[in-house]
Amino acid sequence: MKSVRFIVVLCLGIVFSLFETGLCANDCFDYACPRQDLFKDKDGLEVVKEFKKDKEGLSLQKRWPSFDLQLTPDEEKIRFGTTGLEQAQKSYLIYHFDGTQLRMMVYMKIVRKMGERKIMGWRAEKNPAMPTEYLDPAYPEEKKKGIDFYWLVHWVDPPDIRGTGYLAYGYNNKKRDQDTWLWFPSLRKTRRLTPAMGADSCGGSYKTMSEVLLRRITDEVHQIVGETTVQAAILPMDVFDSLHVLKELGPLTREYNIFVKKVAQPRQCWVVRSESVRGGYCDYYHTRVWLVDKEWGYAPVIEEMYNGSGELFAAHFHPWRRASSYDGKVAYGWYTWAEDLNFPQDGCSYWAAPQTNLGYENPQEWFTLRELKRSVPTVSVPYMAVLPPKKLLSPEVLFPDKELQVAYRKYFPQRVETLPGGNPADPIGVEKWR
Repeated sequence: MKSVRFIVVLCLGIVFSLFETGLCANDCFDYACPRQDLFKDKDGLEVVKEFKKDKEGLSLQKRWPSFDLQLTPDEEKIRFGTTGLEQAQKSYLIYHFDGTQLRMMVYMKIVRKMGERKIMGWRAEKNPAMPTEYLDPAYPEEKKKGIDFYWLVHWVDPPDIRGTGYLAYGYNNKKRDQDTWLWFPSLRKTRRLTPAMGADSCGGSYKTMSEVLLRRITDEVHQIVGETTVQAAILPMDVFDSLHVLKELGPLTREYNIFVKKVAQPRQCWVVRSESVRGGYCDYYHTRVWLVDKEWGYAPVIEEMYNGSGELFAAHFHPWRRASSYDGKVAYGWYTWAEDLNFPQDGCSYWAAPQTNLGYENPQEWFTLRELKRSVPTVSVPYMAVLPPKKLLSPEVLFPDKELQVAYRKYFPQRVETLPGGNPADPIGVEKWR
């Protein structure tokens, strides 16, 4: 009997010690530290200020006590049922909208102590489906063929950059530099750009080109170190719901930003530690900790970048949305709202693009130098209109979880089935932008 008691006590001791070290299947974040999803009533530089109140709260070791967990791939698979590499492969295809085509009207706001800058533009993408074997880190880059993505952007506001265009081709062979061109309407000139570096800013924001486009699976070594609950991970709103909110509250106003965080619902997420590989697009940071939805693979919901001393210097927050696509499928994406924080520069940037959808047939002719030079005299680009869904999916299809259905009906008790303003070629909310 004594031996049985001893074994029970010993097992309990092991379990409790695992919980204390963060190595058990519990939430492995130290909630004494700040995290973006926890500030639902703050906006802009207020969030940066909260993070910088306590320097210890920016420490990787303090924030994620299990961050240095070391497992072989087999041990990781046994422990978590999946691996960081598998999550990186899955989220790569989702984040880059693999196998689909996109149209977007995006608002971007860059906030610094000396003031803010607002930019808006229309974007189109064509993303051919990538052969799945290309996701294997052991697959030789030089054997990968074909295009990974086509990008076209027409910037339409403020007036000093109106008509400026950006065209990019990315290749499945990541040893091959992407091709990029910029159109300057005032000069009537096209300039071919030198290939972007991973740390280069995207449009002057605090999001880098690596984080938006260039990061490759082989630029990092990935491992799951635990799990956590993100308090604002998924947005229970369909296309028309989000557009009416945008029109009513205005793009990236304080009211809009706080409403989005308030509506966003919690999700269980894997915590993945990714250590950068020297010479890759990610070598401007040492470690990235990113959170991925355990069920759907949407990621990064949150990602945090740490330097070699284990100090947090940048963080990004993207609540995801499931909505009705143009062609009657579930459209997923991080584009309804996103927040970037940069602590050394005391700055932040915000993105709002709920006027986005998937499932179009964007003509190949759009992604040419001729199209890049097309004059854009107003804030509208009619031929790039984000056409509304042909048919709305039911809330039960969009939000399979009962909790999400309850949240959806709480915030949107009456199903919205019309486009505010009526014209999909007009940027919704622009009257409250300037």
